[in-house]
Amino acid sequence: MKKIVVMGTHGVGKTTLAHQICVTLKERNLNATIIEEKVRSCPFPINEKSTIDTEMWMIHTQIKAELHAKAELYEVAVVDRCTLDAIVYWEDLNKPKDSYFELLKASALHWVQNYDLIVLVEPSSDTASFAVDAVRDSGIEYRNRIRDAFRAKINTLPDHIHDKVLKVESDEVFGREGHYSPAINKVLKHAQYPASEFNPLFLETPASH
Repeated sequence: MKKIVVMGTHGVGKTTLAHQICVTLKERNLNATIIEEKVRSCPFPINEKSTIDTEMWMIHTQIKAELHAKAELYEVAVVDRCTLDAIVYWEDLNKPKDSYFELLKASALHWVQNYDLIVLVEPSSDTASFAVDAVRDSGIEYRNRIRDAFRAKINTLPDHIHDKVLKVESDEVFGREGHYSPAINKVLKHAQYPASEFNPLFLETPASH
């Protein structure tokens, strides 16, 4: 199963883009599914009130959902946030280290290697809001701080993972460029995706699979 993850700070259009990607793949007759962001069902405090339980629940639940999609034999899973997101939000709080979470974090970072394409969505402006999110904190300062934390974390990833990262901005998600948004066109043309194994992603018209 191929996996495309959409990640980044909150309120920038990640969920919108994830759904756009999934629809685009289905137009190409691929058996695709979307794995929704898990924070919306988290039973623990989130945002700046997150606890170690929050992030451990997020990582375990995320991996379980991705394994479930694989068991269902989908060809492609579009993942709205991933295990790396939980790490970024937790480290932003600068809490004392927890030995179990440190072990879990190592597993979560290793899990990132399973993604075929990592789409990092960033705000197009430091001051504007782009997507209303009733769950995540709407403060611009907090959003931008998490954006910077994602940038820093991405820069620490090994080259073979870093090469899979495609950056898009909010304006590209909500804009229009022909039949698709500019963000979707970027995904379709991204050279780092394994085209030899997954040619339908690069076709301009739907193809049988």
